[in-house]
Amino acid sequence: MLKSIKYVLSENFSNLYRIYSISKYEVLADIRDTRLGIFWNFVSPTINILTYWFVFGIVMNRNDVDGIAFFDWMIAGMVCWFFIRPCIVDGCNAIFQHSKMISKMKFPVSILPATVVMKELFNHLCLMIVVFIIFMLQGIMPDVHWLGLLYYCFCAVCFCIALSMCTSVLNMLARDTKKFVSSIMRLLLYMTPILWPLSRFEEFKWIQYIMKANPIYYVVAGYRDCFFYHLGFWAYRYRALCFWAITLVLFVIGSVLMNKFKSKFADLI
Repeated sequence: MLKSIKYVLSENFSNLYRIYSISKYEVLADIRDTRLGIFWNFVSPTINILTYWFVFGIVMNRNDVDGIAFFDWMIAGMVCWFFIRPCIVDGCNAIFQHSKMISKMKFPVSILPATVVMKELFNHLCLMIVVFIIFMLQGIMPDVHWLGLLYYCFCAVCFCIALSMCTSVLNMLARDTKKFVSSIMRLLLYMTPILWPLSRFEEFKWIQYIMKANPIYYVVAGYRDCFFYHLGFWAYRYRALCFWAITLVLFVIGSVLMNKFKSKFADLI
């Protein structure tokens, strides 16, 4: 186990520039054939947010949450979801997507989940700029608590890399893995309190405990805390312990899988 962890950490840290280069190439490849280019990195997620706001904020007429306008409360969670979801779904296909390169040359396969997360991190930063502008236009100005977003973003990066390491290897063993993960992520959008407050289950404490154990909820709630509640990440120490325990277990499992199958990926293609 320790050998596997050392192998993965060593391979990733020694290939940081390669991770950056691959991520940059994939970002540019997505906008290469478009006229508006990087503009779509801002427009596409903005349209998605406005769509959810129209459906849940206007059509379904959701009330304020803890005195916070529903649109503001929702967007603080959705900006996090739009980062985590593609990291997990695309991360599941990280190895198979580069199968031609792996089959033709010796390549540090364990860095591929990190390249997916790095690419989506750029898109996330673009969307965060849009969210900052929206909040400031409403008089919600940046303060010192917004620095906590760096911590929760780091949490999301670590969790997504750890999970993608597991699912990307499993997807090489069984192609059904990606379909399963995609289906689960569609479910988690509604099972994770992103479009509705957890207080709706006030009478069912056991449901709240289960949902609070969800690593994605920890990050989503953290983003909202930085924007609105200002309690600080130390106020959620039990959730933090649960989050990092789950992330560490996933990372260990992913490291073992990567190390075990590192010489077999070309045969699995």
